[in-house]
Amino acid sequence: MQLTRDEFEARYRAGKLRLAFIGMSNIGKSYTAMRLATKYDFSLIEVDKLIWEKLGHNDMDAFAKWQGHPYTEGYDKREAQSISLETTATAKALTTQMRNPLIDTTGSVIYTDESVLKTLQRDYYVIYIQAADEHLERLKTQYFKHPKPLIWAGHYKKIDGFSRTDSIKACYPKLLAARHGAYANLADATLPSTMILNKNVKIEDVYQALKPAR
Repeated sequence: MQLTRDEFEARYRAGKLRLAFIGMSNIGKSYTAMRLATKYDFSLIEVDKLIWEKLGHNDMDAFAKWQGHPYTEGYDKREAQSISLETTATAKALTTQMRNPLIDTTGSVIYTDESVLKTLQRDYYVIYIQAADEHLERLKTQYFKHPKPLIWAGHYKKIDGFSRTDSIKACYPKLLAARHGAYANLADATLPSTMILNKNVKIEDVYQALKPAR
């Protein structure tokens, strides 16, 4: 949903500004959404949480353990189930009536049903947090250190002479590159991860960066 800066600010004051963050898992979507919801008048909706609650899990770690890595037995079936659950959860988030809803989408929102993506583009001002090259190693490390469910969509391949873990690390850039175009096509605005993950950047500056240029 394209907005002018004046429209952005007017909708915010009226409690009718709808924002959504998209981008890779562990790139700072949840961190930034929480900071904004704490400082400003936004109602945070976490799609990951809606999914793991639906599965009867208590936290993200349990959800990630359930889905597993792409080389674990039954992963393809769980991946398909996860996408279905995500489609339902995202559709629910998009229609939730709250003041200035701020949706923290999953990294795999781009794989949800076309009808969900059309609603997202039509009704929400979508911000893509783009991973900088310098944060690629961080993303790979965080995938193992702080696991989150990750849809590989066929981009994982076991590499001869590599362990399964090293194969994941080698395939990760390909997954990121494949997703970039889809994220960019959905987005109304893009913020670099170099800004989002910089702890010296104040949330007030991030908020101002969200706004369309004059």
